[in-house]
Amino acid sequence: MPSPVYVPELSVVIPARGHHLGMNATLDLVRAAWPDIEILVVTDTVVRGPTAADVRRYALAVDSRVRLLDLPCDKATAVRHGLAQATGKVLAYLDADHGWEASPDDLRAMTRRIIAGEADCLVAERAQQGWSRTRKLKTNGFIALTRVLFPRLPVRDTQTPLKVMNRRAADLLLARASWRSWAFDVELLHLLQRFGHRVAAHPVQWAGQGGELPWASAVLIALMAPGMIRGLMATRLRNSVMRSRARHHMTFPGVNGSGGDSSA
Repeated sequence: MPSPVYVPELSVVIPARGHHLGMNATLDLVRAAWPDIEILVVTDTVVRGPTAADVRRYALAVDSRVRLLDLPCDKATAVRHGLAQATGKVLAYLDADHGWEASPDDLRAMTRRIIAGEADCLVAERAQQGWSRTRKLKTNGFIALTRVLFPRLPVRDTQTPLKVMNRRAADLLLARASWRSWAFDVELLHLLQRFGHRVAAHPVQWAGQGGELPWASAVLIALMAPGMIRGLMATRLRNSVMRSRARHHMTFPGVNGSGGDSSA
C-alpha cells in the first residue's frame, strides 16, 4: 500500500529576479510565519545573479523545504508556475523583498483567516505612513485608475506584494487567468470576484521605506506606468469580451460561438 502524500498547510511562492540581494531575510521571515510550510522561489534565468545560488545554499544549509524553480519568465509567469507546482492547502505569493518591510505576523494572521474560512483570498492592504511622496503617487495613481476601470473590486491595494488564498481559488486562477501583464493582480482579483469567491483586505503595518527609495519609485513610474496602464486596459477589454460572450450564449444557447447563423 503506497504511503500517503504529504500535503503542507501553507505553500508560499516567491518570484525573484536573478540579481536580487537579501533573499535570506525574506526566507527567514516566511519560515517564521508558519510551521507546516513549503517555499517555492521562482527565479528568472534571463537575468543572471546570485539569487539562485543563494536559494540553493539556503535549502541545503538551513531548510530543505525551500525549493528553487529556475526558468526564463516574467513575474506573472513566475507566480503562475509557482502556484501550479505548490502542494499546500493554503497558497500565498509575495515579493522577494518581503523581508525588508513585513513581519511574520502578517502572513501568519492571513493564513489563519483563510484556514478559518473567513475569505477565499486575502490581500494585504498597506498603511502608507512614512512613504515618500513619489511612492504614494505611484501607488495611489494606480489605485485611482483601477477604481475607474474596476469599480466593484472589493479591495483597493491590488498591487500589494502579499496575497493568500485557498486551494479552490488558486485552481480557478490557474484555469482561467491569462497571466499576461504587469497588472495581472487585478485580473486575478477580478476573476475571483466574478466567479463568486470571497475577496477581502487585510490591513498591515509595514516599514514605509522598505526596499524602495524615492528615486527608485520615480524610475519605476517611468518604466512601469505605460505597461501597467496597457495591462489594465487589456484586462478591462478581455472582461468585456467574456461578459459579452456569456450574455450571447445565454440569449442564444444553441450557438457554439463559431460565428454561424443563429437563425433556424
